[in-house]
Amino acid sequence: MKFCATIALTTIFVLSSYGLLGFQGDFAIQPARAVTQEEIDYREEMVCFVEAIAARARMTNPQFGIFPQNASELGTYPSYIAMLTGIAQEDIYYGYIRDGRATLWRITQELEDNLERFKAGDKLVLTLDYPFRSRNVPRFDQATRKKIDRAYQRSSTKGYVPYATVRNLNYLVINPAHEPHPNEPPIINWDQVKEWAIQLQPSWDQSRPSFLNTLGESQFDLVVLDYSFDGSEAMEFTPEEITSLKNSLRGKVLAYLSIGEAEDYRWYWREEWDANHDGQPDPGAPEWLDEGNPDWPGNYKVRYWYAGWQDIIFAYLDRILAQGFDGGYLDLVDAYSITRVNERHFKDMPAPPNRAYPARNLRYARPSYEIAS
Repeated sequence: MKFCATIALTTIFVLSSYGLLGFQGDFAIQPARAVTQEEIDYREEMVCFVEAIAARARMTNPQFGIFPQNASELGTYPSYIAMLTGIAQEDIYYGYIRDGRATLWRITQELEDNLERFKAGDKLVLTLDYPFRSRNVPRFDQATRKKIDRAYQRSSTKGYVPYATVRNLNYLVINPAHEPHPNEPPIINWDQVKEWAIQLQPSWDQSRPSFLNTLGESQFDLVVLDYSFDGSEAMEFTPEEITSLKNSLRGKVLAYLSIGEAEDYRWYWREEWDANHDGQPDPGAPEWLDEGNPDWPGNYKVRYWYAGWQDIIFAYLDRILAQGFDGGYLDLVDAYSITRVNERHFKDMPAPPNRAYPARNLRYARPSYEIAS
């Protein structure tokens, strides 16, 4: 039984339509009670959060696709799989330890075992590998081409949809012998997707029109990009641009959305939250904001189960829906797992504050419990 507790009425309605409430034995409303920090299940908090994102989106667009990246171990929750369109798995064959290096077989096997739950649920499984040593520019020497071929062959054999690219996702890589095919007929349903690509930021020499035109002419069944040309509010793509991109591509278009970290170049960020840019939130910063990610300057860990952060993500999602994207590509879903590899993240975090909030809009399942003293 997964407890996500006090759920807004609109959320209950949507989740009920997916058979996730009531007497299904998988999802229930939890009565108010006191809990200690040790009782907080950060994994279940993320499951509830993603399910609520899907529910909110489908109130506007019932066909809106939801694709979390990584965190395939969450497939043990049937309700989670039920709310997804598919999943993307990074580094399954190349890049887990280092870019250009084969992933250890035991890790590959574990990830494939996890992904089988999604396949069994008829979900689209995308794989994303990094066989190139460079983080920015692909080079197709003989050794690298063999890596690409191996990744595509293994992924396809398992029934996944493969793609290999550079780590910084700033280049639309067309891999030799794995070029996309014209979308004839156009991609209407998610199960038609057999090829995909992701480019979150333009190459150094790409203008805004060039970036969109290149994606549109690529012939991939599905492409993932940021909702903005440079990540900022000022450079958000217009609904007309996204419509034109979809018409040119004749395929599906997903918007990238980080739900497990905050980014200081996004529309919601306030300079006073970390005025000296030392990676430590300043006094007065929202309580959901945690320390900076040293590996990605400008990114900050978040207490993703807090109301303030979830409000931001829901507002972000509304922007993506208004632009006309076909779905969302959710990153940092595996933020809950950081406690296993970096004890600095969650071990000193307080348990969530009292979360018995009144229903407003599409509020995610917030357990109505108080923190035990």
